[in-house]
Amino acid sequence: MDTVKTPTIHSTLQSVEGLSPETREALDAFFRSFGFTTDGDLSRLAQWVLAGKQGVGPREAEALARTRMEDWLSGVFDVAHASGGALLARGRAAFVLCEGARWGAGVLTAGPGALPVDLARALRAAVPVPAPEESPTTMPEQQLVLWPLGELIRRWWRAGEPDISISR
Repeated sequence: MDTVKTPTIHSTLQSVEGLSPETREALDAFFRSFGFTTDGDLSRLAQWVLAGKQGVGPREAEALARTRMEDWLSGVFDVAHASGGALLARGRAAFVLCEGARWGAGVLTAGPGALPVDLARALRAAVPVPAPEESPTTMPEQQLVLWPLGELIRRWWRAGEPDISISR
């Protein structure tokens, strides 16, 4: 008789010792947003984030992961890229755009100093530029031209007169 095995998520969740399935799911979701998909990479990243901490809940684990990634991204980017607020969002966008996950989890766990030159260059080039903040201003006055042909004739006529601007 043929049997069909369906993969279960919870069979791979216990690969890091002492980690609850909810915590592992939170960490996996966080690192999947960076493009990591393999169980080996996700386990290695979970170990990197927790670094021997026991009894960490899902929220604390995600906060630790955010902190670790922000530290790593600030080490990769120079001051111009790191300024402007949302370092994690901009860094995630750059990491996904240059497909940094294909290099494996080792690029994160080894630290920013061990980053391959090609990946570092691609990450810095892929950082999205933040939009400027909105500032309230007044709209310049618009002029309504009801008869365009008459306006054209007026401008042509005034162009021949000395010391008179044709714009008025």
